[in-house]
Amino acid sequence: MRGQVQTDYLIVGGGTAGAALAARLSERSDRRVMLLEAGPDTPPDSIPSDIDDTFPSSSLNPQYFWPALEATMAAGQSPRPWPQARVVGGGSSIMGMFALRALPSDYARWSAAGAHGFEDDVVAASYARAVDDIDGGAENGSRDGPRGASPISRLPRTQWPRFMHRIESAAGTLGFPLLDDVNSTSADGYFAMPATSDGNTRSSGARCYLTREVRARPNLLILADTCVTTLRSSGHRVTGVEAIRSGEKITIDAHEVILSAGAIQSPAILMRSGIGPAHALRRLGIEVIADREGVGGNLQNHAYQFFAATLPRMERLATDVRRFAIAGLRASSRVPDCPNGDLMLFLLGRASPRRYGVDIAMFGSALYAPFSRGAVTLASADPNVHPKIEFRMFDDPRDAPRMVMAARLAERLLRDPIVMAGYRDAYLLPAGLAVSQFNRAGLMGAVLAAGAKAVLNGPASLRRGLFAHALPGVVPLSGQNGNAALTDEQLLGSIAPMGHPAGTCAMGGERDRFAVVDDAYRVHGVDGLRVVDASVMPVIPSANTHLPTLMLAEHAAACIGGVSLRSR
Repeated sequence: MRGQVQTDYLIVGGGTAGAALAARLSERSDRRVMLLEAGPDTPPDSIPSDIDDTFPSSSLNPQYFWPALEATMAAGQSPRPWPQARVVGGGSSIMGMFALRALPSDYARWSAAGAHGFEDDVVAASYARAVDDIDGGAENGSRDGPRGASPISRLPRTQWPRFMHRIESAAGTLGFPLLDDVNSTSADGYFAMPATSDGNTRSSGARCYLTREVRARPNLLILADTCVTTLRSSGHRVTGVEAIRSGEKITIDAHEVILSAGAIQSPAILMRSGIGPAHALRRLGIEVIADREGVGGNLQNHAYQFFAATLPRMERLATDVRRFAIAGLRASSRVPDCPNGDLMLFLLGRASPRRYGVDIAMFGSALYAPFSRGAVTLASADPNVHPKIEFRMFDDPRDAPRMVMAARLAERLLRDPIVMAGYRDAYLLPAGLAVSQFNRAGLMGAVLAAGAKAVLNGPASLRRGLFAHALPGVVPLSGQNGNAALTDEQLLGSIAPMGHPAGTCAMGGERDRFAVVDDAYRVHGVDGLRVVDASVMPVIPSANTHLPTLMLAEHAAACIGGVSLRSR
């Protein structure tokens, strides 16, 4: 490969955006497209069962993640492990499969930040190319019309565990109506959670976009286990990449490079290549190609926390239903200068892929419109050293009180007499709880799971002892026996960052010194280079980032290909 122009479009990162771009850009046979992914491939005939699972079992597999990656949640805290996908399909192969669209108000905030071109009809057309709502939701309008690449579906309400219906009733008494389709309205309310699944398998970017037919195209080459270390350039033009494949250094030339490595790795690659804040790069001995102060800045994420409730048999999800998120509740804090729909609650029907998983329901709350901003910076010019990730959550004084409001709403619903009749015990879970903490692999995991099943269905003292022993820091929900409510400090102490990093290569005008890309995803001050992933979002959407990222990828593919998405 060395020393030769290998491709027209070289896409770095085979995650949600990269997979979609590779499929769309290779539709024209006169374009040579190459897709590079640092992690393993998942070809159509050998997609691992844990990735296909409609419960996110893949989130338990360390082979799909960047090893030893850490992040700091707030100023003064120590870094702690923070998972980010490294596998073809990216986050879409390991996430919890929430399929929520961004709100129109999110795109209005993008426009106010200088990211133009996301008018309602363009966004709708981009979503229509990305999403096939098999329950007949707003994305398709008609099941007889064109369908998007990625199926989404909802668990029928007839299959909901009774506990979820209790929450629905309690939410109704607080003024939250049942929404027919959360993706077709901006209203607050309770809703069936759309999932990136056709009901039988996960709708990962790899499965839906990198199909057998797409992979058979002679103009598309996919190279997995290929880690890009830096961009190659001549003057202010990027000409290709340097990468490590099978332990060997390789050089790949391209007419245009598109970074789709995500909101952590895309800015890291830019900075290692001399594109970023000049003063910071020079300190590390990196030659500056383009002084763009915003590279790595503007890091945003959603904060979340969880309660858990142990359920009697009549309240549980059916054991054979392998679903994760069942329902959700969108709410507005009504805090001045904060957008509507800024709070999100979500109900998980099982905590484990094993049989005991349905014995526990999890009730989460999140802040979906944060104002706090963090940063991704380089700790070293060495590509083997992970970048420094600082979320700085709650730096903005408007964020912590609203996060507490979201947690208080979940707590209030759990205290409702209708809901309390449906569970045995409830707990505030420790910060950063992952599904992996309810699971272990191998024979020992099977033994522990069998023990957990027995204990969770045994005497109350054993159940409570299991939680206290297995999850240090768990807090029994006060108020079940008339005790005082949880304190704000306890609630904020249970908060962790989601896997939704965004904003670190923000879209905006060239005169905006913090903007990194223009409306066509081209990096300011550099030729032959674009960024297409969640990092270009100037404001994180009030939704999980998967569907908005797919929308961006479809929008970018049309933009690069000169296709108009406007209604005619």
